[in-house]
Amino acid sequence: MVVDDHPVSSAGVIAALADAGDIEVVGSASALGEIERVVAAVRPDVILCDIQLGPDRTIDLPRNLPPPAPPVIFFTSYDYPSFVRAALDNGAAGFVVKTAPLAEIVAAIRSVAGGGTAYDSHRLQDARKAERMPTSRELEVISLVAAGLSNAEIGTALGIDERTVESHLRRLFDRYDADSRTELITHSVRAGWIDLSVE
Repeated sequence: MVVDDHPVSSAGVIAALADAGDIEVVGSASALGEIERVVAAVRPDVILCDIQLGPDRTIDLPRNLPPPAPPVIFFTSYDYPSFVRAALDNGAAGFVVKTAPLAEIVAAIRSVAGGGTAYDSHRLQDARKAERMPTSRELEVISLVAAGLSNAEIGTALGIDERTVESHLRRLFDRYDADSRTELITHSVRAGWIDLSVE
């Protein structure tokens, strides 16, 4: 099963996998909310999934799918060590970048379908030293800080108390050694956690 919100990318991957001969694409999804329904309908052996679907991240998909869940290979342009670490922490079976040769993508699918994993050894080494990625809620807070909202406005937007927002920010400042909101935003952009070009 292929999960990607870019139609051209998705169609290209599906066509390329069909040419591999021993891989059948049984379904596809383009939004986070579609994945569980399609999985239940087609029962794939492997999910090849982009990490970013519109405004949504799928990094915690492997542990959120109801059992028995198929293994997930993240297929992404987010080639950052903290994303590989997050994929490992969340139980993903593999991590492949979109610039990888088709042979590498096919080999990853075959490996995972056979019960193995698909992680590049160099990325694994970097991932072990990488910072832990913020949680989904923390990323929401950081994104709203980057949008210029005050703590009170962030609390209203997320339906949480202003003191809870302050608590999130204190933990983030401590964890990433940031002295200000600007430093936290800069750090998050460099790590690939937020993209200021995305509205």
